[in-house]
Amino acid sequence: MDVAYWNHVAEQYDSEIFSVLAHDEHDLIRTRIQKFASVTKTASDLGCGIGKFLPILSQNFRHVYAYDIAEKCLEQARENCADLSNVDYIRSDLSIREIIMSKVDFILCVNSIIMPSMSKRSRYFTSISNHLNDGGHLLLVVPSFESATYSSIRLIEWNQRRGLSYGAAVMAVWNGNNKQKPSHLQQGIVNIDHIPTKHYVKEELCALFQDLNFDLHEIRKIEYDWKTEFSNPPKWMKEPYPWDWLVTAQKRQNK
Repeated sequence: MDVAYWNHVAEQYDSEIFSVLAHDEHDLIRTRIQKFASVTKTASDLGCGIGKFLPILSQNFRHVYAYDIAEKCLEQARENCADLSNVDYIRSDLSIREIIMSKVDFILCVNSIIMPSMSKRSRYFTSISNHLNDGGHLLLVVPSFESATYSSIRLIEWNQRRGLSYGAAVMAVWNGNNKQKPSHLQQGIVNIDHIPTKHYVKEELCALFQDLNFDLHEIRKIEYDWKTEFSNPPKWMKEPYPWDWLVTAQKRQNK
């Protein structure tokens, strides 16, 4: 997932990219944005895409910075949010180099730190820490590795119910994932539409924020319908549902 990829999908963003906002049926993200909101504070959307969260941020903060790796995504965001006067749009890849960024009080980052490269993810998290004021809050959404594994287990079960032997059911999932690399799975990297995508386990997130000098306030599930995972899922496939991890954390004050 590089600049060329995101520029390519920009025009078909709604059909190509999963919308967390549209599928967050309990408004978990919106309510947390409102919890940390203030008309005197500033915010950033890191990996803003075509700007789906910008109206919410604009309504709740004095000024908003919208960062994205792809200029074409930013062009779409500018068009979609043309009536928002307190948003600046900035093209930058936060995973490859440190840049000068205005300090903010709140950061929203939804499914942006999903590149397979550990060094790029590390630089991205460092950029978040450098960008956030002491005492500021981060709202992070990332794919769940536990959910991806669970979805594969349910798909194996579905294949068996359709008459496949257990071995054939397992191989069908394996082949459907483009023969996922074992070395990737060890790192929590799962193919999504044949694109290697970093997923996180809960304990990994806990350890990560300890190292970043953040106080972790919350890790909880944003649950989605099975239709977000499979086309025409069977009626018997009900809860537990697949999910992303929603994280809220606060940068510690320097003593």
